[in-house]
Amino acid sequence: MKKSLLITMTALVCLIGQAWAQNVAVTGVVTSAEEGTPLPGVSVVQKGTSNGASTDGSGRYTISVPGNATLVFTYIGMATQEVPVGNRTTINLAMRSGGAQQLEEVVVTGLASSIKRSNLANAVATVSAEELVGRTRPQTVDAALQGKVAGAVISQNSGAPGGGISMQLRGVSTLTGASQPLIIIDGVYANNEQLGNGSGSPAFTGASSTTHRTTQDQTVNRLSDISPADIETIEILKGSSAAAIYGARANAGVVIITTKRGRQGRTTVNLAQDVGFVTATHLPGTSNWDEARLQAIYGSNPARLAEETALWQAATASGNLHDYEKEVFGNTGTVYNTRLSVSGGNEKTKFYLAAARNDETGIVKRTGFERNSIRANIDHQISRRFDLSLSSNYIRSSNQRGFTGNDNNGIALSYNLAYTPNYHQLHPNEQGIFPDARNTGDNPLAIVERAVNDEQTNRFIQAGTFDINLINEENSQLRFSISGGIDYSNTENQLYLPVDLQSQRDLANPGAVRNSRSRVFNTNLQTALVYNYNLLDNRFHMTTQVGTSRLTNETDLSHEQGLGLIAEQRNPNNAQVPSRYQRLTSYQDVGIFGQQEVNFEDKIIGTLGIRFDKSSLLGDHEKFYTFPKASLAVNLANFGFWPVEQINQVKLRAAYGETGGMPVYGATFVSFDPHIIGGMIGIVPTLIIGNEAIEPERAQELEMGIDLGFFDNKLTLEATYYNKEVKDLIGIFQIPNSTGITQIEAFPLGDLRNRGVELSLGYTPIQTENFSWSGSVQYWHNRTKVTKINVPVQEFRTGFGAAYGTNFFMLGESPTRWYGNPRVPEHPTGYTRYEEAQPDFQMSFANTLTFLKNFDLSFLLHWKEGGYISNLNMLLRDEGGTTHDWSEDDNGDGVVNGEERTGASARYRIQDGSYLRLREVALYYSLPSVVRQSLFKGYVQNARIGVSANNLFTVTDYEGFDPEVSNFGNTPLGAQVDVGSFPNTKRVFFHLSFDF
Repeated sequence: MKKSLLITMTALVCLIGQAWAQNVAVTGVVTSAEEGTPLPGVSVVQKGTSNGASTDGSGRYTISVPGNATLVFTYIGMATQEVPVGNRTTINLAMRSGGAQQLEEVVVTGLASSIKRSNLANAVATVSAEELVGRTRPQTVDAALQGKVAGAVISQNSGAPGGGISMQLRGVSTLTGASQPLIIIDGVYANNEQLGNGSGSPAFTGASSTTHRTTQDQTVNRLSDISPADIETIEILKGSSAAAIYGARANAGVVIITTKRGRQGRTTVNLAQDVGFVTATHLPGTSNWDEARLQAIYGSNPARLAEETALWQAATASGNLHDYEKEVFGNTGTVYNTRLSVSGGNEKTKFYLAAARNDETGIVKRTGFERNSIRANIDHQISRRFDLSLSSNYIRSSNQRGFTGNDNNGIALSYNLAYTPNYHQLHPNEQGIFPDARNTGDNPLAIVERAVNDEQTNRFIQAGTFDINLINEENSQLRFSISGGIDYSNTENQLYLPVDLQSQRDLANPGAVRNSRSRVFNTNLQTALVYNYNLLDNRFHMTTQVGTSRLTNETDLSHEQGLGLIAEQRNPNNAQVPSRYQRLTSYQDVGIFGQQEVNFEDKIIGTLGIRFDKSSLLGDHEKFYTFPKASLAVNLANFGFWPVEQINQVKLRAAYGETGGMPVYGATFVSFDPHIIGGMIGIVPTLIIGNEAIEPERAQELEMGIDLGFFDNKLTLEATYYNKEVKDLIGIFQIPNSTGITQIEAFPLGDLRNRGVELSLGYTPIQTENFSWSGSVQYWHNRTKVTKINVPVQEFRTGFGAAYGTNFFMLGESPTRWYGNPRVPEHPTGYTRYEEAQPDFQMSFANTLTFLKNFDLSFLLHWKEGGYISNLNMLLRDEGGTTHDWSEDDNGDGVVNGEERTGASARYRIQDGSYLRLREVALYYSLPSVVRQSLFKGYVQNARIGVSANNLFTVTDYEGFDPEVSNFGNTPLGAQVDVGSFPNTKRVFFHLSFDF
């Protein structure tokens, strides 16, 4: 009996094992957990084998595997997931954006090649489409990166619609040159300049014959033209060790943007609509006046004191007190985003077509941002040897910026509000006539209603790649690639102040109008020969590439201006004092590059590369400058001797590279200004000379790090240390007037060093069918120090002087450290040393939770510690008596805050800009298939609804509109100055998305 039972059980086990091992066809649909949309191109592989498949355009796949198999799902930017098959024949999966580092995603390492992240020797940050726009809808691409890139200081200079962002990667890379990263969009060297229009200057006289670029005009970045919804991935090459292949334009790092493309399979149509509202993040507020405050502000003029006291008493008695700050900045703006995309294709041709409209009104009346975008990306296999890819993008964007910031022209809103008591009467009468402001150059309510600062941009970006597959064998592939593109933008701006405005009436020529035009045309052409081949029984995978590149830029900046207008007339040609200005610039760069990559069985990966660049911006425009690079990555866990199964990745890496930074256009020449000589138009030399021997700035960076993966990458750690030395920093050298000149435009002032640490921890602690949790924690800091100085201690007069905080270039100190009154004669600067404008450190906390199968909750917290700001906005309010705590006595010394803070010491102006901000939070619900079928009868493949928010709350002690502020835009030094910029905003959205 026992023997028969044993035989029977053995037979059953064999039958079960045979059935378990027999292949079954598994099908399913893979979607995005955040958006509910299908994911084409997902890799579905049987674990431990090469048996695999990929999803089609509708996210569907089919694979034949044994019942005891485990399927591994991988996709760029998504967390890799492993799913046991069991007895199932249908496995649907919702993939989440990767909280843990995705080792199989592809990262750019050369101008014509890429590498798996698991083999990468640099800490290259990658932001996927899900991370970029999966939580909420950013206003601009650069704003969407805030808090997501270790090693980056990304700040919102202005809260005006359309943004105004500064981005600094791994510290200070220049003193006066291009401080923003090089932007590459689908291979096109894109324009991301901030071009001033004169709005921050008296009667718009800024941006004159000496320069068209003013730093106080609260301008936008041209990256705001790009629709974030079109982007597939963004890669950030933060330092010279990674960016060296881009040569002389990569000192500030490189941001590589890749837009979405079609995939083979079913045509997918996506329609999405967002509706939202916008309010100010924080308004400092004001307080009521009393006799003591009136005496303090107006007591030096008895007659004025009597007038103001009478006005205050009458307004208080009648209850006619007004919160003008709230009236101007306390409005609610609206946001409407509409997107439509169609993608698909077959094995020969793939396409992605998209149209988007973004329409936002600002928190200040008559301000707003509108962007209309059309994109067409086409990939076509002409034949087995020829491939063609085209990307076309047309954008029409418009901005109504208003007037904020420093009040050089008497009309800036924040400046004037600082001096406007709540008992003054500024509202128009029944005829619509505004009363004059008593304390300021103009009535801020009249400026809101009647002054014009409008801008419109038409932009066309075209990219193309033509590949010729010369050799296409199993172990040898040779490809010749021609790629390039153009970026043309035409921006027209009108500034207008009517004749009867208070600030205009008393002028010799009242009324001002300026029509500005900025035309920027960038081209780039690149050729590369790329050879992939294997050696020694395929143990060594080799990639060799050589190529050339050519970049050109043509810029046409012009304006027509008129002072002394006829009422209601905006034609500058009919003004009493018309004037015209035009500035044409043109330059070109030529580069030659080569790179060799060696991969030994994904165990040891080494790279050597070099680039030679010459440029017409340099003193010797025929001289080539050399920019080498080298890197090594060792994957210890891939060797057979690695003993710890729980640690699946141990990668040691080191990289070295050099990049360059260019002087500004014309820095090699002596400037001339137009002048009337003997009644004839002529030119005279200025007191500024160029430097005909100027060479590029050069950054040399050594980066070292370790990457660890635990429990099949459910827990990952990336740790990086870098040392970045910037040599021959170009700056303005002030010299004694007795020499006959005042300054040298471009002079090598000295060297500085940036050192920093970047840590990224990714985790996926829970991953079940009904609940999953993934997230990341990032930490980074940078320290800057001047290591060599070729000139005496140099003050950078980017701010407003020592009473408010200023910066110095001096040995052993950071050029972004604040100095100011009171004077300290024994110190080399002559002033008191204060805190650093760069943050002590930054951290971000990102988490995504999926629960009840169809709900997704995600959030991003961003903590910036330190980073001191020169808060002139508080000083203006203290002088005007409008600060919310003016009458309080915080230190109990008997002197109220408002009077004490108006002293000469810069201590009261240099303030801590630390904050903890909820950058993004979102909750989405994806309709189950049963509900979709009932509602839409199978026409809708996916449907998703949600709510999200940007900057929902901020915890800070900073006394101003917002601790993210810069009166001077993207300048590398002295930018952290607050003179009443447009307040930052928080934004709440409601989302609806369908896939057909």
